Amino acid sequence: MGLKKRYIGLFLFLVAALIAMYGAYGFITNRQSSNGPSIGVVQIEDVLEFNPSYEDYKLAKQELEQLRTQYALEQEALNTKSEMQEEQLKSLSLDTTLSDALNVELQTRIATKQNQLNAQLDAKRAELVKKYMEELKYSNKGYDLEIVNLQLQLYAFESRIFIDEAQKEAALSQKAKIENRLQELLAKRKPSNFDLDSIRSKVDAELKPIRDAGERELKQYAESVQAELAKKRDTMMQNQAKAIVSSNNLPVPQEWNDSWAKKLSDKEAEVNALHEAILEDVRMRVAIIAQECHLDLVLIDHGGNIKGLDITDAVKASYRVQ
Repeated sequence: MGLKKRYIGLFLFLVAALIAMYGAYGFITNRQSSNGPSIGVVQIEDVLEFNPSYEDYKLAKQELEQLRTQYALEQEALNTKSEMQEEQLKSLSLDTTLSDALNVELQTRIATKQNQLNAQLDAKRAELVKKYMEELKYSNKGYDLEIVNLQLQLYAFESRIFIDEAQKEAALSQKAKIENRLQELLAKRKPSNFDLDSIRSKVDAELKPIRDAGERELKQYAESVQAELAKKRDTMMQNQAKAIVSSNNLPVPQEWNDSWAKKLSDKEAEVNALHEAILEDVRMRVAIIAQECHLDLVLIDHGGNIKGLDITDAVKASYRVQ
């Protein structure tokens, strides 16, 4: 509440009732009748500063204004910091660096597992080819074994799983080289009555359950690694988000607001209490002087527009004689 507004409470001796009795402001400005009440006026701004507690009141008001200014500045700073933190968290969520790195790790680990399974399959194929060729007791040419292995390798390409286009292109390039080498060897061995197709069929029949099991194992492994890396990514993102929040060190909004509301409320209560105490002291002094001067009504005059006996100096004097 402003100082001037609070002066309304300084009307003494039942001002409202007297104003009602004598026709409110119309009577006050035309109160020259000899039968009217005796009116006194006081310049309240000139009186308050004579009170011993006025300096304490003025200091408390200054401290209240400083608190309000500090509150506004801190609020603006916190809003700025909060917006910056929001932008940092948004940038973090849009940054693909971590996801890209984990995708590379995923592809690398799957490719490594796939190579291990393929190596096991190749070893088993070579073992079976050798076994069946020895059972035929056929003295084959040096490249017959290579031909069978190449044919089986080409067949294996049909069911191979590729984790990305780059791996697929590399596999197709390898397949083309195997096909070219196979054609060279087949051209060298003609004519021949050696049944390579029957050996290939037998070997492939034994390899199929092994190959199917390997594909299932690779799929399960890929799903497991993908889940592991997704969890790793989420944890790392959460840790980075926590680091951003921690570095900004923003207070809890409700707690911060409540704390400042209490500070301001306490200081406002102190200012109001001091002001009321000063006004009450002035009221008592005015009442004594009004009685001594036989005044019926004392009004606050802010601009010299009210006619009446000015008792301002008398109120000031009452402080000096203490």
